[in-house]
Amino acid sequence: MAALLLLCLPLLLIGCGGGGGGGGGGTRIISGVAMKGPIVGALVSVNRLQLNGSRGALLGTGATGNDGSYAVRIPASVTGPVVVTVTGRAGATYLSESTGLAVPFTATDSFSAVVDNFNPDVPVAVTPLTEAAFQKLPLILEQKAAVTTVTTAVLQSAIVAANAQVGALFNVTDILAPPAQSTAYLAALMVIDQMIVDSKAGGTVTDTTAAMTVINQAIADVNPALPAYQTFVGVFTSAATQVAADHPGAIAAAVVSMTAQVTNPPLEPNFTDITAPSAVTGLSATTAAIDSTTSTVILTWTAASDNNAVAGYEVYRDGAKIGTTTTTTFIDSPVTSNVTYVYTVVAFDAAGNFSSASAPLSVKPNQASLSVTVSGQLSGDLLAQLDLTPPTSPTGLAAVTTAITGTTSSVALSWGASTDNVGVTGYDVFRDGVKVGTATATSFTDASVTSATTYSYTVKAFDAAGNRSAASTALSVTANRPSLGVTVSGQVNP
Repeated sequence: MAALLLLCLPLLLIGCGGGGGGGGGGTRIISGVAMKGPIVGALVSVNRLQLNGSRGALLGTGATGNDGSYAVRIPASVTGPVVVTVTGRAGATYLSESTGLAVPFTATDSFSAVVDNFNPDVPVAVTPLTEAAFQKLPLILEQKAAVTTVTTAVLQSAIVAANAQVGALFNVTDILAPPAQSTAYLAALMVIDQMIVDSKAGGTVTDTTAAMTVINQAIADVNPALPAYQTFVGVFTSAATQVAADHPGAIAAAVVSMTAQVTNPPLEPNFTDITAPSAVTGLSATTAAIDSTTSTVILTWTAASDNNAVAGYEVYRDGAKIGTTTTTTFIDSPVTSNVTYVYTVVAFDAAGNFSSASAPLSVKPNQASLSVTVSGQLSGDLLAQLDLTPPTSPTGLAAVTTAITGTTSSVALSWGASTDNVGVTGYDVFRDGVKVGTATATSFTDASVTSATTYSYTVKAFDAAGNRSAASTALSVTANRPSLGVTVSGQVNP
């Protein structure tokens, strides 16, 4: 018996793999946040995604923390499509943005997110929007199966199409990115929460899953003439009106824009379209130092073309996807200075067809690695580096605060655009003198600060050459308090 155990012991150790797997290749971590407000204490499971859009083999499990974050170990060999699912259980809750109360997230409640190509460096958000995309995926695959064989590549294209379809409806560029990075995303979650609160009050919906059914039935075929979509529009519009009234400022503006999109949605794409966009050309980059060890890489390229229309672009660094954008610009920040990275960009259309990758671009941040001198003339990239004129300082800095929990709030900042002799590339946002983020638009959400605490915010503009403006006038904000206006005769001073 002892000899038999000794013979089996190596096999047992290999089978355990120290919590790893994937042929002894160790493990990697897939991480992100589960939001409906933050979902706390829920079960997280990661599965492979099968060609029909359903869950395959279980790769790992975990749980969400007090802020909704999760981190699950899966085999290091895993690449390609995966699905992350957050399921309720005893004691699990989510924070209602409408009431500020913790609501049970029961065993019948579940949100999933589908990822076309897993990258451990990119967090995956799991929200009601990603759940809607997960429900849409099999319907898209059915249409694609009618004209082509469903392979892994076709599955990946369908995942991109499903995520993009839901994002387009709610004005969210990347529904897999953390919601705190997007005012539109936060606004969408607030409206969905208000839909649940309103429906419970009316007695028509009793839990989160039932409310999601209204959304999923509308997403199944985005057509304003269909009864299911009309029902969704009615419930959504009523909730959106309440959220806009409760959250004036950046959130209200996002809600108004989103309501217009939901009321008059983009046409449902022809998912049987299998013609890919043209390859991206003209990829170039400018780098700017952040501090002594980190830099920002600003990528730009020429727009691709498509038989219908290009829906967006996926950006890859060293072969791993790092983000999605609907414009021809992307900021990768921060990266390590004096390290060479290779970037490529892939265009996709609304049906999820991918172009071939652009020609790779090697970038060594904070060095003029992209330019040469020909006949005494400096190329454009290096010439941009010699631009020494900074942008003007941002003006009109304003803020709106929103309670997240009993002790934390978010601060939505907005400001007037700066000007520059060449062009403003982005803005750095500082809280109490410490940089907390970068934005390409004139808005930024500081996702989690302590309520009833006063902070001082400033913003600096920067251009493609790395020149930075002087700081804006400092704005004092007391989180979750109306510190930016006064009420006179029933009117709120802007």
